[in-house]
Amino acid sequence: MENITIVARHLNITDAIKNYAVNKAEKIKKFFEWILQIQITLDIGGDNSHIVEMIVSISRGPTLVAQVSNPDMYRAIDLVVDKIEAQLKKHKGKIQSRIVRRKKPATTEMGGFEGVPET
Repeated sequence: MENITIVARHLNITDAIKNYAVNKAEKIKKFFEWILQIQITLDIGGDNSHIVEMIVSISRGPTLVAQVSNPDMYRAIDLVVDKIEAQLKKHKGKIQSRIVRRKKPATTEMGGFEGVPET
């Protein structure tokens, strides 16, 4: 996917970590079709924990942000992807509920008596 950006701060990123992060980010695409860009920031914290932040830009929607700190970089990537997936599912549910509300008929049809008797 050409719209995935990986940024490394305070560390040199290996090809294995980069490929792992890109593969995980590509799997997010199946949850939501309108993803414009994904930015993954890999960082080392003060206590030697790995910090992974993911920013997902959505067309006509909010920008989703998740951040995770974990001693293992691969585990941190997995956890941040799980958080973004949960946010995407929640956002998709909101969109679908709006569509359902919009499709409901404004008036309900009542069979039978409507208040004025026929003569």
